[in-house]
Amino acid sequence: MQLQLIVALIAILLTIMFAVQNAVPVSVVFLLWRVDASLAVVIAACFGLGALIGALVSIPAMLRDRISMNHLRKQVATLQTENDDLRAGKK
Repeated sequence: MQLQLIVALIAILLTIMFAVQNAVPVSVVFLLWRVDASLAVVIAACFGLGALIGALVSIPAMLRDRISMNHLRKQVATLQTENDDLRAGKK
């Protein structure tokens, strides 16, 4: 967990350094939409949008894993109870 945080902070720092060094005005055109902005703003917006899309894509897998863990925990509790009952019956 700490390694991921360190890597994320390094990536953010490198992105900021790159954006500050490339602060020239650019024109971004997408379909009928046109925006004139600093390259630093465009880079930061693209980085943020990529992070947001990555987070949104990973949410279903995280929820599926959490549901699976809860199901397995209940199954373990049931099996432990059954095991305790069987051990008590042998004595």
